[in-house]
Amino acid sequence: MAESTMPAASQVGATGESRHPLVSVVVPLYNGGAYIAETLTSIALQAIDRVEVIVVDDGSDDDGPDLVRAHPVGARLVEQSHLGVAVARNRGLALARGGWVAFVDQDDLWHPTHLARAVGWLDAHSGERIVFLRETTFAVGDETDRLRSMDEAVAGWATVLVGRERTLEELVESADVSGSDELEIHDLRALLRGPISATTSFVADPELLRLAGGFAPHALAMDDYWMLVNVARLQPVTQVDQPTVFYRVHVGATSRTTRLGLPFLSSAVALRLGGGLIGVDEGLAGGIEGKLHRHLFRELLAAPGYADARFRGAVGHLAAILWPPDGRRRERRRALLAARLPWLRRATRSVRTRLAAGTRQRVTSQ
Repeated sequence: MAESTMPAASQVGATGESRHPLVSVVVPLYNGGAYIAETLTSIALQAIDRVEVIVVDDGSDDDGPDLVRAHPVGARLVEQSHLGVAVARNRGLALARGGWVAFVDQDDLWHPTHLARAVGWLDAHSGERIVFLRETTFAVGDETDRLRSMDEAVAGWATVLVGRERTLEELVESADVSGSDELEIHDLRALLRGPISATTSFVADPELLRLAGGFAPHALAMDDYWMLVNVARLQPVTQVDQPTVFYRVHVGATSRTTRLGLPFLSSAVALRLGGGLIGVDEGLAGGIEGKLHRHLFRELLAAPGYADARFRGAVGHLAAILWPPDGRRRERRRALLAARLPWLRRATRSVRTRLAAGTRQRVTSQ
């Protein structure tokens, strides 16, 4: 386990003495050599001083750590064996010395005003300990065909297309990040309906996140969501309409390469019935679900594994709890028919793809 402890350039005064950081930025890294330099540049360009950067490398075997060491942001690099992103995030949280802490994934970017806007809002609202800003989703233009072949819905997530060489510069120049002062308050029940945004989007009091138990290593691809549910038990979470986070949609994203459907819906059941967060009667009554639950449920119905009786049974049991009383039986029956008649599924997907393409063409022509 190795560590580079050089303080970030923005923390060092004229005498070379290290000052207490205002914000600690934690970046979990795992084989992110293709993106990490640009991500660190987006941190270096932030319009505030006294930013501490902590990169926790989770056992990379590419050149990512070397790129971190060479980057002028002067990040503190902590290296560990491959233990998962939740452990890496918790390691960074434990080391954070700033009054505020923020997290940015290795493939996401920030507008130069991101931290200034978030910290400014927190400073202006005494007693608030966490704030989310909003996201602008983007993709590199030459990846859109591959994304579309994977999932038409995923390809449609990106609202801005940019080039591969000047990604950050193009986003800063072209993305509309004006936003507004509109606020959205999310309480515990709102969080139980699903994530409100990505980890890259919030700035928080590090002690609040520690009191909430930190990131959950057992929850694959949902470690941040479990933590934020626990944060909402302590206080509501505010989201400000300031789209300063550039969230990258690409073919290698964790959300696309992990089997998220069953784990997430199982977690939803556990949070409703096993955590004492709400009454059992309310948990069994249904109605506490959101767009992500419905999206993942449809993905499970369309998965090749749905032809397997055990897989189908697991989906059915989850659906019965999340959508009582019939657990969307009609949709499950249609999915079973499609699984047994593959040609029907292919024809349905083809029709949906054509309809989606027609919708895009009409929007573009307008």
